[in-house]
Amino acid sequence: MLDTVIGLVFVFLTASLICTGVLEYVSNKQNKRGEYLLRGLREMLDLPPATPGAPTSKGDAAADGKLGLADSRARRQGLQRLAQQGLELRDALPAAEPGSLTPAVPLADLVLSHPLVAPLHRPARPGKPGGRMHLASYLSSRTFAASLIDLLAPNGASRTSVAELEQYIGKLDIGVPARSTLLALLRSAGSSVTAFQASLEAWYDEQMGRVSGWYRRWAQWRLLLLGLLLALVVNVDSLQLARALFRDQPVRTAVVAQALSAQGCPAAGQARTDCLDSQRSVLQKLSLPLGWDLAQSGGSCRAYTGTTCGWHVARWVPFYWHAATSHGARGVLLKLVGWLLTGLAVSLGAPFWFDALGKLGSLRTAGRRPGENASYQAPRATH
Repeated sequence: MLDTVIGLVFVFLTASLICTGVLEYVSNKQNKRGEYLLRGLREMLDLPPATPGAPTSKGDAAADGKLGLADSRARRQGLQRLAQQGLELRDALPAAEPGSLTPAVPLADLVLSHPLVAPLHRPARPGKPGGRMHLASYLSSRTFAASLIDLLAPNGASRTSVAELEQYIGKLDIGVPARSTLLALLRSAGSSVTAFQASLEAWYDEQMGRVSGWYRRWAQWRLLLLGLLLALVVNVDSLQLARALFRDQPVRTAVVAQALSAQGCPAAGQARTDCLDSQRSVLQKLSLPLGWDLAQSGGSCRAYTGTTCGWHVARWVPFYWHAATSHGARGVLLKLVGWLLTGLAVSLGAPFWFDALGKLGSLRTAGRRPGENASYQAPRATH
């Protein structure tokens, strides 16, 4: 029974790797991590807190009607313009009246265009001049805090006191959402700029935890759809696979052997990907009930319709409907449930199944080897 579970987990791991690779390609092309980073920073710095009337508050397209870096088509030129506007904001702070200065663009955009952060952005198509820019996929808390302090401190973070920082931040308009939070963090920092920077880093890390949750939910739903598509195209029926692994001992042994050898793959990096790809290629050669036997299906379709089906969809549809319903409604339902279980398994992601495979493999090898007997020890006499 344990070997059957290990074999099924290995199949789920392989399917998850395929779908995760496709999803990573789509995510990189759409710059999803960079877009979520921008949304998270805008929610921190430029959007008012959630209220009962507006329980969700996310920096999607614009903050207060200002598109800024959310417009990917004008992002390349926008980064240079925003960097200049950041310098203008810093120069305007000393002469501004308390509570009177409103940034012309979202603070999040000014942070992302800061000289410390701007080099992290990359062109969507390297080597193509004038193309779209992809925002940085990751920004460390230390770089964020240093950029924000430098943006709001005309003298620079190393030469600015907490009192001066409080004075400059207090000159921001009361309607700037980040103003009250920054002032609260300043008051809790006492007289130490280092403590204030540490508070900014902790605030940023907490927000990025939420951003990671947004991205995981986005990825999980799409992994579910990709898993269902893979189950349909390749006929990855979890129930049929479990039945085949349980009944066919040679196939089960071969799959478990490959699954256990996959445990020796590196924990991360390209070496792990190459190792698991080699395991996947071996899995494809095993006699598992995967895929559609097109040659046999062609002959069955010809026997059912009385003519060669070829590429005629109108002939294949009634044949497959007849084949699906020949076992009754129960057979159709079990096939749909098998595909659905595969999609749900893929949505958990490859790391989940890799960890599960490691734990099951350890459980399998934890018992005593066949033929190994424990040494007998006579009980000691008690007085």
